[in-house]
Amino acid sequence: MEQEFRLNVFEIMQNSTPSGRTSEDGSPAGDTIQKLILDNWDRYEKVSVYFDGVVQMTRPFCDEAFAKILEEHTLEEFNEKLHFPDSNDRIVKQLNDALKIRMKIIKSKQEREDMQAG
Repeated sequence: MEQEFRLNVFEIMQNSTPSGRTSEDGSPAGDTIQKLILDNWDRYEKVSVYFDGVVQMTRPFCDEAFAKILEEHTLEEFNEKLHFPDSNDRIVKQLNDALKIRMKIIKSKQEREDMQAG
């Protein structure tokens, strides 16, 4: 396993305010970042995400790029694997907000499935 996969959001998105969930028109979006992270998840000990040049991210972008990873990996795995070395307070808040909302969505979905099964 290699040591570190480095991902620069600004270089991929070519935008200081990345937005959008899916890249339907061919331009990169949240799903582009998520795919890069998940494709390299098992190949590297850690995935470092850099935000140099990023001013602000939209909530849908944050959810798609980062929070939806919680549908495949636990929060503990997320915290062990993903590193955000240059993130500022605003980016940390955007990430945390997206993760909290996604965890609520996952929890309520699980509760509905449990009720239907029971």
